[in-house]
Amino acid sequence: MGQYKPFTNVGPGDSIREELEHYGWEQKDLADIMGMTEKHISQLVRNKVPVTYETACQLSKAFKQTPQFWLNLDANYRQRLQESAKVMETEAKALIYRYMPIRDLRKVLDLPRKTNELVAAIKKFWGIDELDFSFLEKKAACFSKSDAYKGFNPFYALTWLQLARNSLRGKLSVGKYNRTRLETLAKRIPEFTELDNGIRLFIQELTQCGVVFRQVDHFQKTYTDGASFFSEGRPVIVYTARYDRIDNFWFTMAHELGHVLLHEDNQGQVFIDSLDHLDLTNTREKEADDFAASLLKSADILAAFREIQRPSSFRIQMVAQELGLHPGIIAGCLQHHKKASWTSFHELKPEVRPLLGKAI
Repeated sequence: MGQYKPFTNVGPGDSIREELEHYGWEQKDLADIMGMTEKHISQLVRNKVPVTYETACQLSKAFKQTPQFWLNLDANYRQRLQESAKVMETEAKALIYRYMPIRDLRKVLDLPRKTNELVAAIKKFWGIDELDFSFLEKKAACFSKSDAYKGFNPFYALTWLQLARNSLRGKLSVGKYNRTRLETLAKRIPEFTELDNGIRLFIQELTQCGVVFRQVDHFQKTYTDGASFFSEGRPVIVYTARYDRIDNFWFTMAHELGHVLLHEDNQGQVFIDSLDHLDLTNTREKEADDFAASLLKSADILAAFREIQRPSSFRIQMVAQELGLHPGIIAGCLQHHKKASWTSFHELKPEVRPLLGKAI
């Protein structure tokens, strides 16, 4: 990562210092010569006060240059000082925007507009002392990207993850993690899908199992459906509602529970999942995907429609009743396996956000 190296901005004070050295004078000598206080001379030497016309005339008599020389030196110094500040502000903002989706963040965080305040807010967001994103470069290298991820931005995904982590600060109001109880809850997912208030009840049960649930909207170029990780010994599941559909919610929950229950051996690992582009060559992703497919009876759904070329809404609802699943999950499974068009069965897949609002 390139580092900005500011140029040396020479001001009138630097020239005064050179002249004092040339004549062997101290600042108090110049104060006596010009009839000024030592404090004012000190401020001139440090470029803290501007050179007025009267001061320029006095400096010209003390050191022989013209008044215009001192006036120009001061004017150019002050202009470069102002330009330098703007350059540094531009560089800082460009660096932040390069690594973070600021427009998306502004939708959920009250980020300041002034550059110095924005920089302070970004440092606090990441918990860093300097505006240096080299740590993100190292983390981003861990992402595996397929051709389907051509627009994927790993830095934005890591920003989204940090936003989710920050939402946990001081708010882990759940009990101790109970793995056995969570295993039982996972197997009961089908029955929750059938209930009108099933999402609210399911999230309540998650909390009682010691699992933290968060809904954090996805960011541009992340294609994220959900994530799971451990924090303070408790599993955390984050849902984005990128696809605001009931089938997406339940499959995401089942997939992330698969990571929690199957991959607890590495609590330091984070799984950020795009269910559109799962890397099924990754053993752990395939295991979580198979876990979710098993919980949501994907094999039974496909078997029920094996001989049917054009599934109907009526048939989907009949199979849903037989399997004890929400019809939207049946439709979503068929669409995922290209047994039905994504443009159909919208009426069977209600939005999730209104239900989430009551649950979290």
